[in-house]
Amino acid sequence: MVTSLKKIIKACRGQARILEAVIASVIIFLVFSVAFYFIYSSENLFVKETIDLNKLGYNILHRLAESHVIEKTIEADPENGNASLKITLQELLPTGIYFNLTIYNCTGNMAEPYSGAPLSVSNAPAEVFAESWEVASASTMYTSNRGNIYHLVLKLTRG
Repeated sequence: MVTSLKKIIKACRGQARILEAVIASVIIFLVFSVAFYFIYSSENLFVKETIDLNKLGYNILHRLAESHVIEKTIEADPENGNASLKITLQELLPTGIYFNLTIYNCTGNMAEPYSGAPLSVSNAPAEVFAESWEVASASTMYTSNRGNIYHLVLKLTRG
C-alpha cells in the first residue's frame, strides 16, 4: 500500500510539472503580446490609411484630368455638371469613401486668382471631415482645352 501511494505522489508531481510549464508558457506569451502592442501602437495603421487615401486621391485627380471630365461636365453643361461630376466621382471611388472636390477657377485676374466662388461637389455630411481621424487631401492644377485654369482640391476620408 505504501509503494502504490508513492507511485501516485510521483505521478501527481509529474502532472504538476506539466501544468506549471503550461501556465508559464501562457504567461510568457501574454507578456510578449502586451510588449508588442506597446511597441507597435495602432496609430501606425492610421498613417498607412492616410497614405493610401492620398495615393487614391492623386490617382482620381489624374483620371479626371486624363479623361477630360471637367470639360465634359463643368464647361459643357454648367447647370447639370455638378450632379454628373458627383456621379462620376462616386463611380471612380470605392464604396465607403467620402469625398469633397472643390474646384477653383483661376482664369482671369492674375492678382487674385481665387476671387470667384469655388464649385464644391461632395457626398459627405459637413461634420464627417471634422470628426474623422484620417483625412487625405490631394490637389492639382488643370488647364482645359478652352484655356481655363482650374485648381482641383480633393479631400477623402473613410466612412
